[in-house]
Amino acid sequence: MICSCTRMCCVRRELMQPKMKLVKHNDERVEYPLDAEVIHLGREQARTIPIRDPLVSRRHAEITCVSEAGGGDAWFIRDLGSTNGTYINDTLLTTSYRLRVGDRIRLGNTLFTYEEMESGQRFRNIIAILIALSTLVGALIAWRASVATDDAADARGNGTSVLIRLGRYQSGISASLYQNLGAFVSYRLHLGEMEMLDKALADAEDATHTSSLESERLRHANMALAALDLVDQDYLRRAESAAEQQFDRARFTETNLAEAATLEDLDYESHFRESDRAALIAQRLTITAVLISLSIFFYTGATLSESRRKYLLAVMGVVLFGLGTLAAALVELAERAA
Repeated sequence: MICSCTRMCCVRRELMQPKMKLVKHNDERVEYPLDAEVIHLGREQARTIPIRDPLVSRRHAEITCVSEAGGGDAWFIRDLGSTNGTYINDTLLTTSYRLRVGDRIRLGNTLFTYEEMESGQRFRNIIAILIALSTLVGALIAWRASVATDDAADARGNGTSVLIRLGRYQSGISASLYQNLGAFVSYRLHLGEMEMLDKALADAEDATHTSSLESERLRHANMALAALDLVDQDYLRRAESAAEQQFDRARFTETNLAEAATLEDLDYESHFRESDRAALIAQRLTITAVLISLSIFFYTGATLSESRRKYLLAVMGVVLFGLGTLAAALVELAERAA
């Protein structure tokens, strides 16, 4: 049941600033404080809120203050028999209606919203704080992503340097291996010549020919010994006969590389793994920074919006900010755990 304002309502309204307002959104934003017990809306200039709209009746609608049992005030709107009617949130008003914050009131082509007196400024202040917070957090995340990017580049550079160093060692080991193999092959060739000369000596009957064969065999024996001195005999596979001996190339390469690794860092793969890990962290942090940037975009939209959509935009901004911050925290925690 709607009643007229009581004396308590009037006294309180004289002592206090108006708490509610109507905001016009047509050509430009205009605010009308609800600072009287009854607010008249219509085309007449004598109305509390005159409206220049041919579709608005001279006496179109009125908004009335009503005191509630709890001590607060409520504002009710009713249509005064206007030609084109009064619409609340796109619904035709047929009875008195208690206004709620955010309600849209349309009279003809003129649109109002019912808001708290300082709600717009408070809302903008809150959004300004959220923008500042998002900017700060976004800057921290971007800085951390840049650090991770630099770490990835440094690790990859170190890995490349180690790989080049390993290549030099491998080249040196390969050269030494081929020297050993060349000497070993020469040694085996001279052994083969000695075997052939031994057979020839066994069949020789002429003393002169025998002496020549023995001299030739001695020469090959000396050359075989000389070639064997050039071979790293730690890698020879011993056999019952010298002709069956082999040079262990794989063990030679592995042993020399292992010795080199004790002197210098040759594990390039660990550096590349570290580079990939840091690059992945940088990528994930960049994504979170984008989420934070999108939250600022929605905050800005909420500041510029004059409709109830601003609350949705603000909520979307808060959600994106929360997701970005949580994702960044999880990335950092995962890195520390690793």
